[in-house]
Amino acid sequence: MQKQAVQVAPEGTHGKGRIRAHDAWALELPVLLDAMNTQAVEIDLGQHGMQAALAVLPDRICVLVRPGLSEQELSVAIRSLLARYIHRPSPHLVLWPREGHGVVVKEPSDVLADLVLGDPPDATADVIHLYKDGNWAPKDGWRSDEEVLTELLKLAAVDMKGVVEDIPEEMYPLPDGLGAVVSAGYDSEGLAHPLVFLRGDLAVGLRVDLLGFCLALAAGTEHEGREPDENGLFYVGTDAGPVRGPGTALLGALMVQRLGRRPGDCAFRLLDPPEDSAPGVESAA
Repeated sequence: MQKQAVQVAPEGTHGKGRIRAHDAWALELPVLLDAMNTQAVEIDLGQHGMQAALAVLPDRICVLVRPGLSEQELSVAIRSLLARYIHRPSPHLVLWPREGHGVVVKEPSDVLADLVLGDPPDATADVIHLYKDGNWAPKDGWRSDEEVLTELLKLAAVDMKGVVEDIPEEMYPLPDGLGAVVSAGYDSEGLAHPLVFLRGDLAVGLRVDLLGFCLALAAGTEHEGREPDENGLFYVGTDAGPVRGPGTALLGALMVQRLGRRPGDCAFRLLDPPEDSAPGVESAA
């Protein structure tokens, strides 16, 4: 019998039930607000240009939103503030529209300071059971990192018809911070077939999160507007930040979770191409 997604995660999964930044984007919005004891309130935020702000009150988190936002803008504003709060709790945050598209979240130095009534609580809500049998609950229960890595490799080879290999030993030492090199070929229907060279001397959990990100990147999801180099290659670092919204990092994190691991930070940094050629790859053609 398959394990149920509501069971306690085994040793080896990351962070067990602790809420993480990707949860702010994966959970249903009412479920997220309830889990974090958060209330959203429309209020005039003045002429500063802010779309929304977060303030920690004595018994709850309050998200203040400018009246007139669309349903999509409202969702993005709330999720962006809570994702940022989860990653680094702060008694107050503000959200501004970014020129072009998107939003930016900041810790203000003085704006809304009079609303801060206490230190921010740690964001430790247990969210595993909130996924229940939803789209991003582990499809076969929580597994060890080694098992999830095996499933990811199978996904890459069978479903995506791609190749994942360790970076050859003769290529070491590697450029500082390099975790993987990623490319993709495309078939006649436009489907991506990933080619990933993955660093083999990393902890298994980090390899799992990194591979999830790489497969999402190869599939063509947007990541900060970055393009591959002239050979069609991306160079992915080992440093990662929190998931900040839809795109490569979120898809990678949820892919990993679907296969049975609670992911860590999955917004891996893309590196500039090194002077030397990539490990065993001359062209993505």
